Amino acid sequence: MNYAYFGNTTLRVEKLLFNFETQLLIFDDLFKNASDMDTWSNDSDLQLEYLKALQINNLIKNTTKKTNLGSKDARAKSAPLEDFGLINRKAKKITQSGYELLNLIKKNAYKTTNKLLQIDLISLFFLKASLNFYKNYKDLFLRYLEVFKAFGGKLEYEKFSLLPLICNFENITDFIEFIKKPDFNIFIDENIKIEFKNDLLTNRLKYHYFKTAKGEESAKNILLALSKILEFKKSNNEEYLKDTLKIKAFKKPYLDFILKGIFKEKEKIEKLKEFSSGSLDEFSSKFFEMIFTARIKANLDDYADLNMRYLNLSGIFEKNANEISINEIFKLLLNTSFYQEILEKIKNGYVDENLLSEYFNNDEIQKELENIGISNITDLKNHKKEQDKKKLELLIKNKFSKENIIKILALFNDRKNDDEISKLVSRDATIPTIFEYIVAIAWHYIDNCDINRVLEANLSLDASLLPKSHAVGGNADFCYSYDDHELMIEVTLTEASNQRRAEMESVSRHLGSLLLNINNNKRASKTFAIFIAPYLDKNVLNDFRSRIYCYYENKEKFVKGMNILPLNCNDLIEILKSNKNYTSFCEKLRSVFDKNLSDFGSQWYSSEVQKFIKELKNV
Repeated sequence: MNYAYFGNTTLRVEKLLFNFETQLLIFDDLFKNASDMDTWSNDSDLQLEYLKALQINNLIKNTTKKTNLGSKDARAKSAPLEDFGLINRKAKKITQSGYELLNLIKKNAYKTTNKLLQIDLISLFFLKASLNFYKNYKDLFLRYLEVFKAFGGKLEYEKFSLLPLICNFENITDFIEFIKKPDFNIFIDENIKIEFKNDLLTNRLKYHYFKTAKGEESAKNILLALSKILEFKKSNNEEYLKDTLKIKAFKKPYLDFILKGIFKEKEKIEKLKEFSSGSLDEFSSKFFEMIFTARIKANLDDYADLNMRYLNLSGIFEKNANEISINEIFKLLLNTSFYQEILEKIKNGYVDENLLSEYFNNDEIQKELENIGISNITDLKNHKKEQDKKKLELLIKNKFSKENIIKILALFNDRKNDDEISKLVSRDATIPTIFEYIVAIAWHYIDNCDINRVLEANLSLDASLLPKSHAVGGNADFCYSYDDHELMIEVTLTEASNQRRAEMESVSRHLGSLLLNINNNKRASKTFAIFIAPYLDKNVLNDFRSRIYCYYENKEKFVKGMNILPLNCNDLIEILKSNKNYTSFCEKLRSVFDKNLSDFGSQWYSSEVQKFIKELKNV
């Protein structure tokens, strides 16, 4: 039997989108600087340079001190980029498709949305790339979509996990029938099974029945476990079953498959007794089928995880509880009589906001859109925004309560907590991106639970409204509009001298530009910025405080003075704990800038800013 899935098991990386984009930038630089003599071959200088670049960008670690990273690592890490048609390693070239993605990355195309599909252009690119994906099996993504279409656009996780088996069926219809009532025994080699049963009866067992591509070691442990169970069948002595439980190499996936959900030893023994019951002929069939079914299930669990990571790049799949579904708009397109034509246009089209826009004039699509209250592009955009708001509200309710946000914010005070933060938020985003996301949700709580504050935060979000990271990021500042002023919030995880270099100039420049371009009906004097970081460098505080005296100008006009309020994570936590609404204290907060003008930055921060926060509960 075979499996057809996205990715490979040696590139089970977190932050997959960030990894793809960063690798493509690495290869662009690598190939441009390669000489005619350089070759992509085992342990060549080109491969070693590539591995060095991966390490510099924290995309690979050498977990084995005894051996160096080498050709196998280079091939495994770069293979998915070639499977998606982005590079040609032997030719040392970025493909046309690869250059298309490079241009999108450099233009921050995640900020631009396709008008019909309502997904960002980076997601649209990977939707196109998935349709062109090839690794031993043609049109894999299209066939997956056909299965989703047959099940109304959604699959329970168990059904979703079966998708890699699709390549074992001649047509989609047969595979869909299999999914409805899966029977893994159809993949078992009956000749091997008969040989095993005959050899078991004559006590002449061999390893080759259970041998894997990795060798005979797994088979040896299978036969060891089998011998213990057979001894139990002869003697009824439970000690043999206890010995079976001690064979660690038999635990995964075989014991785990037999004993699923059982934790107490006594109950495990009873389950093994039940499993070993019946005649030797009955038991031999049961054992053989268990081994292969457990292997298939374990492989499918592995590949389902990979599939979800890669399919998530396309922006059209959503994971909800125990279900994977296609989003509303794409499902609508799949239900048209000419959906294959649409997929072909995506597959061969140029990625931009207008791709597929001609279908707005199609009668069949117009009718489908009107059924959900959409008559034009503006309505579609607003509909998507309302759907996102509902999804985000549910996500925040279930995963990011105020108490959880406070807990996560506290973790940012120590970068040793990065792994815990990823577990609590998302494995698909870098820690700086997660920090921006958590601050945006925190501000939504401070601003009267206004869900728009998260959607307005200039973040890249996936179909489930969790954060995504990109190799080339945009501005990390959020700009929020109020009746009489604008508020800019800028967040960073930089520390010490890095904070001085990265933030002192950029924050004031962003705020200055905002003040110079502020709408006439807003008051520049009331507009200010909040700078949030776990660590606040004293000289950054001094610089921000001095900005209250500084001018900022362009060719036409100038502003005098900029107000920048520094906060650390603990300050933000205290504001959240106060349960005060921003509009109830913003006027008093602004007065902090006018107090003790003679204080230098760090002194002003401790004597006025932190004092205000401590007394906030009394405001």
